[in-house]
Amino acid sequence: MRQLSKGTATAARLSAVMLLVLASCSRVETPKVTPVIVKLQVAADAAALPLMRTLTQAYTAGHPNVVFAVESGNAETVAEAVYTRQADLAAVSRLPPSVQGREAPWIADLAMDGVAVIVNPSNPVESLTLQDLRDIFAGARDRWSDFGVVGLEDIEVAVREEGDGTRGVFDNVVMGNTKLTLTAIVLPSIEVAMNFVAYQANAIAYVPSARITNTVSPAVKVIGIDGQVPSRETIAGSGYPLTRMLNMIALNEPQGELREFVAWVLEREGQAVVATMNYVPVNQDRP
Repeated sequence: MRQLSKGTATAARLSAVMLLVLASCSRVETPKVTPVIVKLQVAADAAALPLMRTLTQAYTAGHPNVVFAVESGNAETVAEAVYTRQADLAAVSRLPPSVQGREAPWIADLAMDGVAVIVNPSNPVESLTLQDLRDIFAGARDRWSDFGVVGLEDIEVAVREEGDGTRGVFDNVVMGNTKLTLTAIVLPSIEVAMNFVAYQANAIAYVPSARITNTVSPAVKVIGIDGQVPSRETIAGSGYPLTRMLNMIALNEPQGELREFVAWVLEREGQAVVATMNYVPVNQDRP
C-alpha cells in the first residue's frame, strides 16, 4: 500500500478538523438578541391620567422592553414638565399658552371628552342653561328654589383649582368674563369633587365626563346643559357645549420608541383602549 506523503497527510488532517468544526457549528443555536430596555417619562393631567396609564400598560404588555414612568399634575405643571425635559411626552386637557421666546410644542390629538356638571342624586333638576350655570357659579342666584327646587336651600358651589384643565374649559365656556363667587369651595381632585357632591345634597360641581360610568361609586347625577347631556354622540357631534380635545404634546416630534408608542395610540389598538375607557376616539372610523 502506498503511503501518503507528509504534505498530503497534513492536508487530510486539516480537512478532517474543518469538517468536525463545521459539524459542531451546525449544532450551535443562533444567539438571541436581548431587547434593550427603553424607559420613557410620561406625564398626564387629571383628566387624561386614567387613560394614559391604561394606554402605557397596554403598550408594555405587547412591548415588554418599553417601561413607562407616568407622573401626574394639573395641566400647567404637566406642560411645564415637557418644557423642562422632565417628561418625554404629556397628555393634557388644555394646551399650554404661547409664551414669547418659547417654541410651540409638537401636538397630536389623543381623545375627546366632555365636562359633566354634576349634582346630588336627590336633586330633581334635570337640565340648566349656560346662563343658569353662569348665575349659579357667580353667586347671582344662590338658592335651589330659584330653579323650582324645594327643600335644598342654598347652593353649594364647588370648583377645581386654578391650572386644572377641566376648570379652564368650564371658565372659558360658562363663566367668560364673569367672576366666580367668593363662596365657591375649591376641591383638590376629581375624586374629592365627586364625593363632595355625592354626600352634599345641595352641591353642584363639574368633572370630566369620562369619569361618569355605570359603576361609579358613590353615585352622582349628571344634568343636561340646554337639554344636552355628555355622551359619545353629543361629544363627537359637538352638540354638547362643554366638549374638549385631549392632546399629546412633546418638546419635539417624537422619535424612536416614543414615536412607535404615539403611532400605536392613534391607530386601531390604541383607539380601542380610548373607547373602553369611556373617552371618545379622535377618529370615529376607529373603534
